[in-house]
Amino acid sequence: MRFTALALLVGAVMAITAAPAEAQWKSYRSRDLGFSFMAPGEVKVERGTYKAERSGEHPAIIFKSTNDNIEYTATVVDFSSQLGNAPSLLEEAVVTFMGSNKTMMDNYGRIGSLYGRKVTVDLPNDSGRSMCSFYFINGRLYQMKATVLPANGDYGTPDAARFVDSEVFLDRQMDPDAIELKLPN
Repeated sequence: MRFTALALLVGAVMAITAAPAEAQWKSYRSRDLGFSFMAPGEVKVERGTYKAERSGEHPAIIFKSTNDNIEYTATVVDFSSQLGNAPSLLEEAVVTFMGSNKTMMDNYGRIGSLYGRKVTVDLPNDSGRSMCSFYFINGRLYQMKATVLPANGDYGTPDAARFVDSEVFLDRQMDPDAIELKLPN
């Protein structure tokens, strides 16, 4: 009896230590871009280019994190030169994201008094599922995207929504202990 209990205990400890380590979720913030979000692990920041069919190319800042075969990406696009086109730019971003993918969900999103869109699509060739939110504020387009890869397999994981829904814009709603993300040169 003692041997069986000990064997079970050793087996349980081995299973726990052999399980893949999941990164802890942390709050991140960019004072320069006026938003905050939560993500697992370390977030990397890079400059990039946002490309759209009608509005063209625009500078973007991209925040990335990967954990448990889920890619987390927050993209902030500078549209300060096209402030009057905010509704069209938001819709163009949604349509570009949806592409010819199978749309699983397309709904309005809301953060406080700010309205946006939230969309989930199945990616082609069984390459995963992406959920993305879209908000336009102060001349910037904010996209929060979580892509669950096939290696993860749990397309209904709450982690995708946790990331996408963690975005806030009001200073008073941001975690005072959030890690400040510096913009790249």
